[in-house]
Parts: sequence; structure tokens; C-alpha cells
Amino acid sequence: MYAVFDESLLTSFQEVVQKAVLEIFDGNGMPAFQQSLREGMNRICCTIQQRVMEWIDNQLRQDPSLREGWVIVRRDPKTIGSPFGEVRYERTLFRNKKRKVHAYLADRLVGYKPHQRLDSLLEADLLEEAVDKSYAKAARSLENVSGISVSGQTVLNIVRKLQPEELELEEELEFKKVARVLYIEADEDHVAHREKGVPAFEQRLVYVHEGRVKVGKDRYELINKKYFTFPPGTSAETIWHTIWCYLVATYDLEKTEHIFISGDGVSWIKAGAEYIEGARYVLDGFHLRRAIFTAAGADETKRRALSEAVYNGKWTEMNRLLTALREEAEADSRKSAILEVQKYLNNQWRGIRARRKYEHLLVGCSAEGHVSHVLSARLSSRPMGWSYLGANQMAHLRVHRENGVNLSRIHIEQSMKRAKATVSESIPRQSLALLSKAAGSSFETLGNIPAVSRGTKGWGPLLRRIANATFTF
Repeated sequence: MYAVFDESLLTSFQEVVQKAVLEIFDGNGMPAFQQSLREGMNRICCTIQQRVMEWIDNQLRQDPSLREGWVIVRRDPKTIGSPFGEVRYERTLFRNKKRKVHAYLADRLVGYKPHQRLDSLLEADLLEEAVDKSYAKAARSLENVSGISVSGQTVLNIVRKLQPEELELEEELEFKKVARVLYIEADEDHVAHREKGVPAFEQRLVYVHEGRVKVGKDRYELINKKYFTFPPGTSAETIWHTIWCYLVATYDLEKTEHIFISGDGVSWIKAGAEYIEGARYVLDGFHLRRAIFTAAGADETKRRALSEAVYNGKWTEMNRLLTALREEAEADSRKSAILEVQKYLNNQWRGIRARRKYEHLLVGCSAEGHVSHVLSARLSSRPMGWSYLGANQMAHLRVHRENGVNLSRIHIEQSMKRAKATVSESIPRQSLALLSKAAGSSFETLGNIPAVSRGTKGWGPLLRRIANATFTF
């Protein structure tokens, strides 16, 4: 392993640190120091990765027992984008005489595919960037950090490869949770389609929580919230079956006294009370207040009278007031608006009555805000269009992140599984063991490197000089 970690690498490290410290003494401050240090360390890391790849390749070339059945064809260059920058190295093309196939065994050993351009770790970084930024901006952010240029399409392909909508991530619980009251809130985001002439579509959001706790002057945080998202066309039965399965797996429902479902009253949300045993639908306060304001307008007296009738459950009085408001209106558009409100409030009357009856248990529905934060911030707040698949995948990425899923780790684990499968097809397990032994024994030679050894030429004095800032420039 001396070919990887030698005196020149230590010298390079010392030069990087010295150059970075000079930035401070030149008056450029800590940001310039950090930038110089990061760029220098990235170059060193690229060199290390290049040397490791070429060391592996040389071991395979020099020892035929490590590649039984494979013969050397030629050496070819390869460039791979890593988190440190572009890494260029040479590796050998081998041919399997029996199977009559060709392969770069060093690449296969580390999990590289024949035409792969980016490391899995770098793809994971791009994936995280894409959750908050457009694919093009995510690509540019990578270029700013590592100097590697990729397209927005490349970032999109990484999302497609992950398939976030297919991830089944179940929580490992030692025992089921106990909650006296459970709250389920739902709403949808209206997403523009990328093709002209195709109408916008709904990406739905449902979340479950156990109430809220105050975390600031006017801020509250939901307790143990769990998000779910569903693409357009998903049936109400599928949505609420998914939620029911989560509740059964997570909570001891025999100890749950109340389950409330809140939303704006559209049919798919109200249907939850039919699928979730013991659940009650409650019309959320935001849409109720908006309906009252739409009907009564800016007239405070009429608005107060209508609000009193609605909130006190006076159905006859509510309809009398709405009819009077409609008759008083002069413009046809105004009459139509009030009539729509009257139909809406009558259709939602059961949810309004439930709101009044269980007012002491309700904590307020914040579905509009959650849709804005989780979905709209990426899908609809900016002028962009989406395909059904693209919107659903991005919605799932954002929901997974809000649920505490480490997307980078998931992507890397998937890549490692694929890499292990590829390696097992090419190189026998005993060969891997021999390579591992060769790598481990090679580190014993590090003691021959003066800078690593003890004494005046070792690392000790260098580290002391760094700590005491006594460089000689």
C-alpha cells in the first residue's frame, strides 16, 4: 500500500495547510482559509482514490490466481466524478475465456458499472439537493462545490433510479404507542402539468399526529407526526387502507378513545370516517371561516351573526341568514358565490356539528400549512410543470425526509447491494479475501515512511508546528 500512502502525499498535505494559513496572513480571513483547505484536501482525496483504484488493478494484473479464468486484454483510462472532484485512473480490461465476456475487474470490485460517470456518494449528495432545488439548480450546486458539471437530466435520472414512491420503510417498534386522541389531517396540492393544455392535478397529503405542543410564542409542533402522500387517481379506499394499516401497526387502538379526521370536506377526505373504525370527520376551521367570510363579506355585523349561527349549530338560522344575504346581493356573481357557500355549509353540516361537540378535544387543523411546506414549496410555488410520475416521486422524497428518513443512506445502501451482486459474479470470494489480506499487510510498510515514523522527521513535530502556528513560509 506504499504506492497509495507515500512521502509525496504527506508533502502535499503540508503544502495545502501552509497555503491555507497564508490566506489568513494575507488578510483574506477564515472563509478564504477554509476554501483553500477544502480545495487542497479534495485534490489529495482524488489522488488517494486514483492510487487505490490503480493498486487494486495492479494486484489483479500481477496475480492470475486472483482472477481465475480471466486474461489481460489492454489498459484503458476512466474518469469518475467523486465527492472530491474528478478522479482519473487507468484500469485493465480482462476477458473471460469460458464465458467469452469482457470486464474491467477493478471497476467491478468497487461497484462501478461500465458507463458510470458519478460515484454513488456523489449521487446521494445530488439527491439531497434535488429535494429542495430544481434539478438544474441541484446540478449547479454540485459544480460549485466539487467542480463537476452535470445536467439537470442526470439529477432526474438519480431520482428515477431511487424510486422513492416504491420505498417501504416500516418503523421498528418494541411496543405499540398509546395515545388517547389521534388526529388525521388531509389536503391536496394543485400541481401544474408540464404539457400545455393538460389541466393541473392533485397530489394528496395525509398526516397523523397525537396533538401539538407549544415551542415558541406563536409556534406549535405536532407530536409524533407521520406523513403520507398519494398521486392523482388513487382511490379513497387505497388511501384510507394505508392509513388504517399504519394506525394498527403503530398504536394500541384499544386504548385510543377518539380519532378525528380534519380537512376541507372534499369527498375523499370525508370518506376516511367510513374506512377508519371509530373515526369522526370534522370540518377544519380555516375553510369554515373562509366560507363565512365569502358569504358575509366585510360587513362585521352580518359576519358575526352568521358565525354565531354556524358555530352554535343553528342550522335553520344559518340558512335564513344566507338566503337573506343572497336576496340582498345585487350582482349575479355575488348571488352565485353565496349560493355556493350555502351548499357547502349544508353538505358539511355533520362535520360542523362534530367540531362543536368535540371542541374541547380539537387542537386545530393545519393542513393548508403542511401542504405548503411539504409539497407546494417544491411542486407548485414556482412556475414549473411536472409529469404525474415526477410530481409523485418528488412528493415522496419530501415526505420521506419529513418522516426522518436518511435518503442518502438509502441510496448508498441500494448501490452497495447492487455492487455486491456484481462483484460476486466476477471475482471468487477467496480472491477477495486474498486482496484484503494484501491490503492489510501492505500497511505494515508505512513505518518505513519517514514522516509517519517517530523522531524529528515524523508527524509529531509537524503537528506541533500546526498547533503553535510556527510555519516557516
